[in-house]
Amino acid sequence: MIFYGIDNQTVEFRITNYQFAKNDEGDWDSNWLNIYLKVDSKLGKWQTIDPSLTTWEFKELIDWFNQVSENSDHLGYTVLTFTEPNLSFEYIQRLASGEKVISIRFNLESRPKSATDDSAYFVDIHTNNQELRRIIETLDSELQKFPERKSKR
Repeated sequence: MIFYGIDNQTVEFRITNYQFAKNDEGDWDSNWLNIYLKVDSKLGKWQTIDPSLTTWEFKELIDWFNQVSENSDHLGYTVLTFTEPNLSFEYIQRLASGEKVISIRFNLESRPKSATDDSAYFVDIHTNNQELRRIIETLDSELQKFPERKSKR
C-alpha cells in the first residue's frame, strides 16, 4: 500500500514474506514479517526490506488505524512502537477540517543507508476517515496473505 504524505511524499509499505518462510511452528520466529519500504521524502529516497513487525504487531497497527478513524478521543496511545524499533507511527493531531496528521517514523534498518544519527527520518501524512478506511482495508488484505502461524501442539 502507499501512504501519501504532505508535499508529494510517499511511503510504499507492504509485506514481502515471513522472515523464516519455512518455519511454521507457530512460535515467535515463525511470525516475523519482512516489511518492504520505499520512501520518497524530503529527506531522501530509499528502499529497505527488514523483519520489522510480527503478525501480531501488524494486526495491532490495523487496530490502531481503526481507532484513529473512529475519531476516538481515547486513543490507547498516540505513538505506536514495536519490538524492533525500526518503525513507529504517531498520531499528531486532528485538524479543524477533520483531517488527521500521522507521522511515520523510520529508525535503524528502516532508514536510508546514508542516515546519520543526528537526523530524524519521517513522513507526515494528512488523512481523513475515508482514506483511513482504505488504509485499514489494504493493510488487512496484506495481513490475510501472511496470517498468524499458530502452534501445532
